[in-house]
Amino acid sequence: MATEPTPQAPPPAAPAPAGLPLKKLIIIGVPVFVVQFVLVYFLVAKFLVSTPAAGTEAIEKTGATEEESKEHGEAAQEQQLYVIKDIIINPAGTNGTRFLLMTIGFEVSNAEAKAEIERKEFQVRDILNTILSAKGLVELSTPDRREELRVEIQTKVGELVKSGKMKNVYFSKFIIQ
Repeated sequence: MATEPTPQAPPPAAPAPAGLPLKKLIIIGVPVFVVQFVLVYFLVAKFLVSTPAAGTEAIEKTGATEEESKEHGEAAQEQQLYVIKDIIINPAGTNGTRFLLMTIGFEVSNAEAKAEIERKEFQVRDILNTILSAKGLVELSTPDRREELRVEIQTKVGELVKSGKMKNVYFSKFIIQ
């Protein structure tokens, strides 16, 4: 007689891995890590990195007395600087394929002149557009010509300012692409 093979029981399921599944670990672990990171950053910034007060920093660096630092502070307060950020110009002869990105600062003699430039910002931007778009890449990229450009801008914008004197023109960003 033939014996029929007995059906075998299915193999036992693999035991569940110990600990949390990967999905739960990511869902819980990442936010906890971010919170800890932010907390450590603020603790270090608040307690370990100490910044000296503005008045004491100037005295410590130069060894100046309080009277000298007050005189220096008054001179710094007298300086009036107005900044026009991110002017984008297409230089002459580039057919729009190149551009100049610049930030320009105007130092004027008094607060009234600064307020006047603020009120006339559109006229100042127009003057800058006219002057800068008439210049080619060679004129804009050569350091000697850049000084001439600074003087030209100072003269033209200075004519616009009636309540004070234009002292200086600064290019804090001058990128040609």
